[in-house]
Amino acid sequence: MNLFSLPQASAWKRLQQQPALATFIARLVETLCWPARFADPEVERQFTIEYGRGFADFRRAAIILGTLVWTCFGWWEISLARHNEAFRPYFVEIFFFRVAGTLAATAAIVLSFRPTFVRDETAHRVMLSGMAVMFVCLTVQTFLAPRPFNYTHFFVGFYLILFYQFGFLRLRAKATLLLTLGATAAILLAQLVTQGIDPDLFWAGMFYIANVVVIGHSVNVNAERHVRDRYLAVQALAHSNGALQDANVELARKHQDLEQARREQQTRSDALMALREQQKEAAEQASRAKSRFLAAAAHDLRQPMHALNMFLAAADEALAKHDIETSTALIGDARKASALSARLFNAVLDLSKLESGHVKPSYSSVDLDRVAQDVVEQLKPFAASLGVKLRYSRGGRNCAMVRTDADWIPRVLSNLVSNGIKYADREKAGRCAVIVAIVRMRNYVRVDVVDNGIGIASKHWDAIFQPFVQISNPERDREKGLGLGLSIVNAAVSLMEGHRMEFKSIEGKGSRFSIRLPVAQAGTEVTVPITDVAPSRASLRGLYILLVEDDRLVRASTEALFGQWGVLFDSANSLAELEILAHTIERLPDLVITDYRLPERHTAHDVVHLIAAQLPRPVPCLVITGEAGINAQGLLPERCILSKPLSADTLAARMVELASRQRSVV
Repeated sequence: MNLFSLPQASAWKRLQQQPALATFIARLVETLCWPARFADPEVERQFTIEYGRGFADFRRAAIILGTLVWTCFGWWEISLARHNEAFRPYFVEIFFFRVAGTLAATAAIVLSFRPTFVRDETAHRVMLSGMAVMFVCLTVQTFLAPRPFNYTHFFVGFYLILFYQFGFLRLRAKATLLLTLGATAAILLAQLVTQGIDPDLFWAGMFYIANVVVIGHSVNVNAERHVRDRYLAVQALAHSNGALQDANVELARKHQDLEQARREQQTRSDALMALREQQKEAAEQASRAKSRFLAAAAHDLRQPMHALNMFLAAADEALAKHDIETSTALIGDARKASALSARLFNAVLDLSKLESGHVKPSYSSVDLDRVAQDVVEQLKPFAASLGVKLRYSRGGRNCAMVRTDADWIPRVLSNLVSNGIKYADREKAGRCAVIVAIVRMRNYVRVDVVDNGIGIASKHWDAIFQPFVQISNPERDREKGLGLGLSIVNAAVSLMEGHRMEFKSIEGKGSRFSIRLPVAQAGTEVTVPITDVAPSRASLRGLYILLVEDDRLVRASTEALFGQWGVLFDSANSLAELEILAHTIERLPDLVITDYRLPERHTAHDVVHLIAAQLPRPVPCLVITGEAGINAQGLLPERCILSKPLSADTLAARMVELASRQRSVV
């Protein structure tokens, strides 16, 4: 029987069925086969990044150490040439390749200190290239040296290189093995061509090299597998920690809700902001950025609300003393505080709607030149009050037709211009200026807002687009704005397709904000932005309004305002009351004003349907709501929806507009 013959198929199956042998084969395959990539490409990419970053310093040290060891062997070659006449004639050629290897290793050291070396692919290219040069130089030295030096002094150097390559460089097992096989093939080819080494010694040396390769490869495989397993364990631990943190955040949120419910003195505005905070925390997993946003908003809201309460209390005291002049002045101050609260509310709601995706841009052709002129004309009195010259440069005689949202682009431009005015440099008295300019390009139109104000340091460029951040207003003076303008501008521009904002600033010199807008296609319907202008109160007198509002305070305040304007009205606090009222009225209303959310889960949708069904002709409906995202529900046109809180002038202007439109149709 031949002991070295392969077993029959049946015998081989029997061997595989033996548990010990199967385990041995599995362990052998696991030891010699390099680890497979992760199934998820993203996980593999993240692992590669961590692998390269984690071993970058170790690899640098290993390259430096290898370079020193390689260079030290040059001194040994010099010493051998001095004391051995047989080696001396070959010294120059051999030492040349020692120097060449040293230069290659030095280049690898230089490359290892570049920032890109932390990338695993770059590190592999640098180190594998260096090792390949080392193998080539040592192979040439081995077959240039005379016998027996080529084996005793040079061939054994392959063992050292292999130990160094497998044990120090932290290379991937597959790449290392491929390089080693290539180097081994080169050594075999050189021996077959030159027969430079004694055959017996050569094959004995190759036997040792094969053993070093197998052992080194198995060590490398297990090291890489260990690193991969450790990476998975770290990721699993991070995931567990994240889940625990989410649970802690959720627990903190519930605790905060409980404390919020126990506050007996909480005002209506605080309740609204707390609700906004809860919704954001539920949607964004208690994002720290949103938490800071809501905390700053609540702080800024309390200031005008506190002032409003104090002014009203003082006005009440003055009325009790029959001091009409003082009470009138105090009520005027209270209106200013109320207007500031409304501005803050509306700015917060605008930013919330933009960031939450509730706003869907409505694109049309808009004359940017006309928009810019209107904005400049509206803000000229404000600029003049602060001693700032506001100028507009058309940059051409033709219209600048762009594809944009006709409602948002005037607000974006107005925010940028008012910012430039408010942050004028007071030390440049008489020279403060803000310039609005339009630049027409082939595929886009650019509008620039340039000022020579205080400028912004480069370290603050990212921060200025965050909510409630005002670099030059650490005392948070609301006279200098709310700190939401640039946040709204950034969110609105990012939301609109084809729009891009650019920003440059030099501290002490000024700033330039530029917005690129796509050119409108020919033949697109042109939209003219509409602005609310406060009408005369005489135009409101005699209008007949149906008011649907379930909140007693809001209804009472609206009725009081209608009474002062001379508006005729009937009120209902629910859909059921409106239905009864619709059967009893003797005059068709000019307008229906309703809240969006009504008792018994009814909404403004139901009001519109009821009015259409009960009245003989269509009646316009104005929805006044405090809910974000109502515009996206397709209930009514954009001009038929207003957000709470709003000013009396805005309400009057919208009432006149809708009522006049209805009369023209009739």
